[in-house]
Amino acid sequence: MSVNVARATALMRAEGVDGIISATLENNFYLSGVWDDGQELFPLDSEFYTVATADAPDSGIVVCSIGAVDLTLGGYPTLEDVVTFGTFFRDIVDGVPLDPDELRVRTITEAHEVGRPSVDALAEAINRLGLAEGVVAVDERGPRRDLLAALAERFPKARFRPASGLFRNIRAVKMPDEIERITEALSITENGLRAAFATFSEGVSEKDVQNAFERAVAAEGGRTGFCLVRFGKGLALGQVPASPDIKLGANDFAFFDVGIKYRGYRSDIGRLVSFGEPSDELRFLFDASKTGQQTAIDMMRPGVVAKDVFAAAVQAVRDAGIPSYRRQHVGHGIGIEYYDLPVLTPNAETVLEPGMVFEVETPYYRLGVGGSFIEDTVVVTDEGSSIITTLSRDLTVL
Repeated sequence: MSVNVARATALMRAEGVDGIISATLENNFYLSGVWDDGQELFPLDSEFYTVATADAPDSGIVVCSIGAVDLTLGGYPTLEDVVTFGTFFRDIVDGVPLDPDELRVRTITEAHEVGRPSVDALAEAINRLGLAEGVVAVDERGPRRDLLAALAERFPKARFRPASGLFRNIRAVKMPDEIERITEALSITENGLRAAFATFSEGVSEKDVQNAFERAVAAEGGRTGFCLVRFGKGLALGQVPASPDIKLGANDFAFFDVGIKYRGYRSDIGRLVSFGEPSDELRFLFDASKTGQQTAIDMMRPGVVAKDVFAAAVQAVRDAGIPSYRRQHVGHGIGIEYYDLPVLTPNAETVLEPGMVFEVETPYYRLGVGGSFIEDTVVVTDEGSSIITTLSRDLTVL
C-alpha cells in the first residue's frame, strides 16, 4: 500500500498546512502502513500516531506505545523512525542472537525512556520534523479529544487545526495498489455470496445463509464487516439482524448487503435473489432500480460533478416507473473505510477524478412489500468508469 504523495502534498499546501498527524486506526494505516490491533480493539483508549510533513507525507515518524513497536515492522520502508511512550517490557539477555526484526525492536525500545507520556513522544517527533512553529493538522477523531489543546500548550508558536476532513480528501483518490486491494476484497466477497446462494432451499433460514457467507469469507482470509440478509418484505427493514426463525419459502426473494475487510481495505456489494420465478412486481422494481444505478455509472467520468450523478440516477428511477423514489445518496466512496469520500448526494460539489472508487447503489424500500437492491463497485478512469464487481448484476434467479 502507498500514500498518494502528490495529492497529499498538493492538498496540504493548498490549505497552508506544513505537517499532519494521524490518530485513528484508518488514518494511521494510510500514513504509515501500520495496522494497530490495539486501536481496532480499543478505539476509544489506544493511542497511536504518525507525524509527517507536507513535503514527505510517506516518510513520517510513528509515535506508539512500546508494546506496539513490533507492529511497526510492517510499516512503509520510507518511514523515518519510531518513537515510543508508555510501559511495556521485553527481556534482552546478553549472548542470545537476535534476528533483524528483533534487533530493530531492541534498538527502538532502548532509544526511549520507559513510562513517558504520549504527548512527550509526539513533541519529539514534531521537533525532529521541524514543525515546532508550523501549521499542523491533527486528526481530531482519535482517542485523546484534548490532543489539539495539549499540543498547543506545548508549542505556543505553532498552530494546530483539525485534520479528519483533510485526511478523507487525500484518501478520496486511490493509488493502483489500493484499487488492487479493494478488488481482492471484492473477489472474496463475491465468493462468499456464491456460497450463500448455494444454501438456498425451501426452509433454509436467514441465519443459515448469513453463516454460509461468513464461513466462506473467513476461509479466504477475509473478515466480515457486515452481512445483511433478509427474506421477502424484510428487505424494507434490512438492518434488522438475520433471523434463525425466518425461513425461505417457494417463490420468495432475498436481499443481500454485505461487506468485508481484507488487508486493510473494504468491500460492499448489494444483490437481490429470487428463489424461483420472480413476481412481475419484483422484476419491475428491480429493473427500475437497476436503471437508476446504470444511469449513474454511465455518467461517471472525470470532470462530472457528484450532485449531477445523483440527480440523474434518481430521475431515471422515477422515469422507470417509481415516481415517488427518493434517496439521500446514490453512492459512496470505499477504501480503508466503508464510507470514504466522495458521496453522491444532492448537494455534493465534488468533481470526479480518476482513481476515485465508488459503491454505486439505488436501493428502494417499500414497507409491506420489500423493494429492490443493487450495489456495485465502480472506479473512475481516465476515459470514464469501470465496474470492478464481477458477480452478475441481473436479478439472480435460483
